[in-house]
Amino acid sequence: MARAMPSMQERLRPIAAYLMTYVLAIGILAIVGCHPGFCGSGAVEPVVDAFGVYVQHGTRRTTAGDQIPYSLFVPQRAELSTTMRHPAVVISHGFARSRRFHANTAHALAERGIIVFTPDLVSLLGGEQAQLRNIENLVDHVEWLRSRAVADGDPLFGLLDPDRIGLVGHSAGGAISFEAAMDLNQAGEGVLALMLLDGVPWARTVERAGELGGLEFATVRSEPDGCNAEGAILELLGRLTNVAEDILVVGGSHCDPEHPTDVLCRLACGGSGEQPREAYQELICAFFGEALDAPVTRSSAGFQDTLDRLAAAGRIVTTSLGDSTRTNGP
Repeated sequence: MARAMPSMQERLRPIAAYLMTYVLAIGILAIVGCHPGFCGSGAVEPVVDAFGVYVQHGTRRTTAGDQIPYSLFVPQRAELSTTMRHPAVVISHGFARSRRFHANTAHALAERGIIVFTPDLVSLLGGEQAQLRNIENLVDHVEWLRSRAVADGDPLFGLLDPDRIGLVGHSAGGAISFEAAMDLNQAGEGVLALMLLDGVPWARTVERAGELGGLEFATVRSEPDGCNAEGAILELLGRLTNVAEDILVVGGSHCDPEHPTDVLCRLACGGSGEQPREAYQELICAFFGEALDAPVTRSSAGFQDTLDRLAAAGRIVTTSLGDSTRTNGP
């Protein structure tokens, strides 16, 4: 049975709660400082045969006229003479967050031979126009990366494969990534893979869901709560015409797709756990490693193997779309 769409008041409630908590948490941090237990931990566990990673921070002007700060994570090749070309992933953060909350995930992907671009979003407080602006910017980021890949003399020339690009988005960044993927596909410039991390789609995103097709797709979500609009992603999944699975991280919160996360998200969205956060990162790396044919594969399990292992350990539950019976898990 289809779930009722949340009302506008219900959709705004988590945003209001987050903003109120943000003000409170800033006051707390001003007094006690940023304790590691609140602000997230650092290094990602390295993988066997991993690439070194070079990180570049910069700002670019999109065709919409926005100055967007970004970080670019580039795998470092062991031999400069190699002709290896790397896939790329663009990570979009959630509402009122920034790219720094996905830095460890970006580093882990880059260790596997994937170029990762993490831009900041334009504020989403402007309603639908701000939503559309961010979607337009994301499409432009992908086109910019592709143009650099074929521009002789550019550092990404011959290094980035313009035909192996994926998108991943957390929370509102999931809605942006979903709609940008559809826009790119309809323009004949589609991406290969799309992953949503506890996505919070807008009503327009849900209405467009049936347009998605022609790519590898996965969605991972946390337990329903106010910060993910009580599992609103399920409404979008119900509109898809292609086969998909609902992957629930057991005991997960809306903060767990972030790596690192911080006290602001923890206070607003009910904390964060090390195991759920690790599960998200394992699934992200396994999905894009396989979907984009990343160079480092010997040290990483395939996506289905990762699903099976996490399900057997009781850390995730997967359900086939439209099927109320669990297909994995306890």
